[in-house]
Amino acid sequence: MKAFRKILVFLVPLLVVGFVVSMLYKWNYIQHTQHIPDEFNIPNIGVGYDANKNRIDDSKDIIEGAKKYVARNPRYEELKEYDTGWPSQNRGQAGDVIAQALLNAGYDLSKLIYQDIQKNPDVYDNNPRGENIAFRVVDNQRIYFSRYGEPKDLDYHNINDWQTGDIVFFEKNHAAIVSDKVNDKGIRFVIHHFWEHQSGYLQDVLETDAWGRIVGHFRVSARTLSPKTDYSSITTEVKE
Repeated sequence: MKAFRKILVFLVPLLVVGFVVSMLYKWNYIQHTQHIPDEFNIPNIGVGYDANKNRIDDSKDIIEGAKKYVARNPRYEELKEYDTGWPSQNRGQAGDVIAQALLNAGYDLSKLIYQDIQKNPDVYDNNPRGENIAFRVVDNQRIYFSRYGEPKDLDYHNINDWQTGDIVFFEKNHAAIVSDKVNDKGIRFVIHHFWEHQSGYLQDVLETDAWGRIVGHFRVSARTLSPKTDYSSITTEVKE
């Protein structure tokens, strides 16, 4: 009996420490090794389109837009409506990463999604539809890209089909931008915003299934600009 107690005294702390370490690693509080796709011979496919006519492939503009947004260290807050549509500086949530990243490439979701809702209201279920909030709602974004984005493989193990600047949607009302970094298996890191205490915005979380199954994986294209907007009216700077 004494021997069994000694074993428990040794094993229980070990198991607790192991669990804590595994959770810290899962949520990226312990740094994950980052690689570039070239190390795994992943082709750089890109979008092959340039919505804002700056001679840069949209995939590069999208990832740079996401990086510029999170570089401000925005503080997480639950979705709420702002008078201008865009949240105040250093505020945001999952949908803002998508909206800001796409804006940098010339896709103004504040106009595109609202216009599509006006033309096709029944498609957007009972989601918020106001002009100043609809474009930041993750499920509205998912619906829009399912209609006008280029669908890609939902299986992140198909590493060649997961490209920088893609948009991914999760079952539990979450979304992220696919980054230009991969883990030790060639699986992509993502840029996302999900709560106020996350360890960073660039994270290796696809394999955790923390937000349920992946329900959408899209790439932008010329079709994503439908319904059309006037290029001259698109502002491609991250909103303050």
